[in-house]
Amino acid sequence: MSQFKSIRILSVLGASEWMRLKFFYLIIFVSILFIGFSHLLSSLSFAVQERLLFDFGLAGLEIGLVLISSLIGTHAIQREIDRKTLLVILARPIPRWHIVMGAWGSLLILNLVFTFGFTLAFVVSTGSLKLLPGFLLAAGSSLLKALVISSFALAIGVMVRPILALGMAICYWIFCYSLPDIKFFVQKTNDSFLIKLVDAVNEIIPKFYLFNWKNYYSVMNNPTFNEYIWAILHSFAWILFWLFAASYFFRRKEIV
Repeated sequence: MSQFKSIRILSVLGASEWMRLKFFYLIIFVSILFIGFSHLLSSLSFAVQERLLFDFGLAGLEIGLVLISSLIGTHAIQREIDRKTLLVILARPIPRWHIVMGAWGSLLILNLVFTFGFTLAFVVSTGSLKLLPGFLLAAGSSLLKALVISSFALAIGVMVRPILALGMAICYWIFCYSLPDIKFFVQKTNDSFLIKLVDAVNEIIPKFYLFNWKNYYSVMNNPTFNEYIWAILHSFAWILFWLFAASYFFRRKEIV
């Protein structure tokens, strides 16, 4: 079996299996409620109606993507270990890194399906087809961040128990957004050590805050081509790093 064929089969089978579980549909249901809530909230204000609608609606997209990425990513491999199905797969001449790539491929499919469905529903519900390019760019930025979280969740999921990995994945997502705020408060302390520490951390984590385009302003004023290319390259660099880490630790993991 060729390398790409085995990864493709594992990805499709994994995605179809996760789609059959109720919690995936629960995330979809909650996201639909988020769209409804954004419409309800925007109707309470005439001055910033469209801004509230776009900001809360697109926030619902990213929250849904992060839930899918963190929940499934942290449980994907451990679930197969607990069910003993991983032993059957590894009985074939399939390298372990194929398992990791298959799990990530499943997350890619699920995130793409969710992004397409949510974006389509949101654009239709708002009646803003003329702003479709802006919505696609905003959705694409959220998808990139979700894929980074997926890779991180897979790497952490093979090192610690899923429930702990889930908390770490969500904290990682929040931290990648919050570092400028942390840096601001640390600078108020005038502690040189803490300032240098935050500056060092800022260089070794994904900078989600630099392509936070899930808002009204970014939909109306699209990012430049260079900005989007940078976001893609930045995200894929972190995706590759965490997939390599996941494969490295999974090769050394004892499966019983």
